[in-house]
This record gives sequence, C-alpha cells and structure tokens, in this order.
Amino acid sequence: MNSKIISQNILKELPERTREVISRRFALSKIKKPETLESIGKSFKITRERVRQIENDGIKKAKKIAEEKNDFKEVISFYQKEIQKCGGVVKEDKVAIEDKNHTIFLISLTNKIIREKENDSFYSFWAINKESISRAKENIKKTIKELKEEGEPREIKSFPEELEISKEILKTYDGKKMGLSSWPEVNPKTVKDKIKLILNQEKKPIHFKDVSEMIRGLPQKRNLHPQTIHNELIRNQDFILVGRGYYALKDWGYNPGQVRDVIYQVLSVSDSGLPKEEIVSYVLNQRMVKESTVLLNLQNKKFFKRDEEGRYKIKEA
Repeated sequence: MNSKIISQNILKELPERTREVISRRFALSKIKKPETLESIGKSFKITRERVRQIENDGIKKAKKIAEEKNDFKEVISFYQKEIQKCGGVVKEDKVAIEDKNHTIFLISLTNKIIREKENDSFYSFWAINKESISRAKENIKKTIKELKEEGEPREIKSFPEELEISKEILKTYDGKKMGLSSWPEVNPKTVKDKIKLILNQEKKPIHFKDVSEMIRGLPQKRNLHPQTIHNELIRNQDFILVGRGYYALKDWGYNPGQVRDVIYQVLSVSDSGLPKEEIVSYVLNQRMVKESTVLLNLQNKKFFKRDEEGRYKIKEA
C-alpha cells in the first residue's frame, strides 16, 4: 500500500486552490514542513481565517471521496491492526515511516484512528480510541511517579509501547534500563554527563580516546573531539587521572593527585606507619602505574622516612 499514491488520487478530485492549501498544510509536495495559515494566506492574498475555512472544507470533501476508495479503507485497516498490536497506542514515528506526511493526511480523513499532535509532554501518537489514550496516559503518570520515588533508572525486560509516547520517560542508551529524561544518566546533555555515563557503564578506568569513541554511540547532535573530552576530564574534579590518559570517577574512591600524593594520603591515616607492601598495594589500586614507580616515590626523603622496622611514615617538617 502506497500512502502517497492513495492521497494523491484523493487530492486530484479536489478544486485546485483547495488541493494546494491542503498540500501545503500537510507538506504533501516538495515542501518538507507544513506551512502556517498565515504564510499560505499571504501567498493567496487572503486572511489566515479564510485559509482555515478552505482547509476545513477541503478535509470534509476529501473524507467523502476517501470513503468510496477501497485502497483508502485497506490502508486505514492496516494501521488499525498495527496500533492494536502495540496495545492501542503507538508513537507516530514507529508506524508512519515511509511517506509520513501522506499517511498523516490519510489518518486525518478517518475517525477510526485518533492522532494526537506533539506537545511538551508527548510525541505525536496514534490511538484506536479515547479509552486507549486515557489508559496510556494514566500508566505513564504512574510510571513517572514510581521512577521519582526510586530515584534511579529501573532495569527492564521490555519497554511498553505506550511509554514511548512520553517525553518524560526514556530508555538508557544500552536499552537495559529506563528512567526520567531529566536524569543525566538517562539523557546526558553536557560533555560531563556523557563522560560519566560511559565510565559508569564500563565500571573501570578508561583512556580518554576510548571515552571519545564510546560517546560517538550516544544520541547527540554533534561529534565531540577527543581533545574536548580530555579538557573536560582535566578540569572537572569528578574525574581522576589514574594513569597515562586513563581516568576514573572520584565517586569510586579514587583520590586526586600524583603517586606521591596518594602515598601521602594513605600514610596520613596511620600513626604507626605502613610496610612497603601495603603502600604499594594501596597505590596500585589507586593508580595504573608500575610497582617501581611507587617504590621510587617512597625513596623521596623530603616527604617520607623509613624506620628501623621497615615501616614508612610521613617526614615531619
């Protein structure tokens, strides 16, 4: 079934000006976006209200013409079944993929399918009846409330079709969880949010170049240069450099600073000092460096001293 051919056959039977108004209002010709009443009115040198009257009159005539066409009835029946498969409500982009504007025009000619336009809370969607819409919106409202109470993304086995019409609920980029679109771990918008999402997903330190590659797989309007990622990692205290180009989240228990600083931190909480092995173990958990690097830093007599029992302490000023 070709929605474009069906809609064109219906339009052919309308008066020329009516046909043009409807074509421009539904973007059925070369224009990609529907035109406003005012824009069309200016080109015809008539008021926007007159354009509205022509459009409404044209839709009424088109409905009568469509009712006599079997291919129109078939396409409406097809979409009714598709919507029913999705539980009675479905996001428009999921069913109207090819010749979208022509399909939307055809849907406007029947009362067997309800189309609701996009607004601040919902994407454009189709429904079998008003009861399906009420049920879907109630379930969305309930899910939003539950997610707010839980405070974190919820694991999902399947994502109900009706939830897809909501702008407030989204699946995480890996498709394993869902949460509120306002949560950065669900809908990352800033460079920082995207880096944190990748690190939390991988649960291990990652090189900044690899972070950049992984971010390419996230929904975004533009690619981010590796240097942009690196700059954010350097300047933001939420990220800790743990090796050459490798970064981790501070929330994971990593402390800022160089190897010497990490040694100083672990020794500062020990009054009796620590043996070499414990210090090395602690630092290697904090930094991706060789053991020899840790031992070399321990030998810095300006900051550390070794007692007769072989335990290291901070050298007092």
